Amino acid sequence: MVEEFESALAAGQGVEHAVAVSSGTAAVHLALHALDVGPGDEVIVPAHTFIGSASPVTYLGARPVFADVTPDTHCLDPDSVKSLLTGRTKAIVAVHINGCAADMKALSAVGAAAGVPVIEDMAQALGTGIGGRPVGGFGDLACVSLFEQKVITSGGEGGAVLTNNPAYAERVRRLRSHGEGPIEGRPGLIWAHEVGYNYRLTSVQAAVGLAQHARLGAMVEARRRNAARLSERLVGVDGLELPVEPEGTVHAFWKYVVRVVPAAGRPPAAEIAATLRSRGVPVLLRYPFPLHKQPAFAEHQGVSLPVAERLSQELLALPSHPGLAKGHLDHVADEVRRAVSA
Repeated sequence: MVEEFESALAAGQGVEHAVAVSSGTAAVHLALHALDVGPGDEVIVPAHTFIGSASPVTYLGARPVFADVTPDTHCLDPDSVKSLLTGRTKAIVAVHINGCAADMKALSAVGAAAGVPVIEDMAQALGTGIGGRPVGGFGDLACVSLFEQKVITSGGEGGAVLTNNPAYAERVRRLRSHGEGPIEGRPGLIWAHEVGYNYRLTSVQAAVGLAQHARLGAMVEARRRNAARLSERLVGVDGLELPVEPEGTVHAFWKYVVRVVPAAGRPPAAEIAATLRSRGVPVLLRYPFPLHKQPAFAEHQGVSLPVAERLSQELLALPSHPGLAKGHLDHVADEVRRAVSA
């Protein structure tokens, strides 16, 4: 069942190999390990993302280097990445945040010029596309999350590593299962070629994932339809920037995120969120603490990443999941309009 799910996932993302694992964070860990990231190495990661994009760097004894993001897509800024490259840079992690495609053409060019591989973190981006192709095949490896809140799930937790490189796929497959694999010349026997992990996906989880994967297109379309409805109702609201869909891309809208533009007399985003929650609309700031400002990465506190820092206090994630009907969405939009204009 696991292999059947892997085949479906690989075919759906247009890549040669998919290796199912126990979580999206495990996928990032294994992708980095497959690239031999280790002590003394640096890995460039956006500051505006979930900690699971960065924490696996430290598991391997390497150092995350936090980069800024673009003000419109909130994805990794290629210029910021370029400015941070050193002889110690071992990988670049490009996150397709909220389902919005990162600029893979520019990021891949930056990586290629420096000889640094690019990992796509598409934990939030099943259903996202660039130039008619699904994300996942633009980098050297890609990481999927199947957590219960993601676009599709494998029943609570789960993930996968995608790649077109057979050597990477083989190593990830071995590492997810204690580093064990066949012994050449000794059929039927296995041993541990290296120390690995218990990062396997179970057959039961794979069965759930397979059933969910069959509905991926419909669920993404529902998210896009709900996002369009919110945009239709919120367009023109003074002080509110709506999410963008870069030309030539498809946004999966795992999250529908708006920016509250600061202005005299306008409540800040945190206050608007609190007002909306008091009225029964579950709205939160989107990543209110950039990774480099969190205690886990205290050594980076002095780093200045102005866009990520500004966005942390200005972005709101609005309810938009596929289970919401038009009436729910209209209520959300009406309450947001009312709170922003207060």
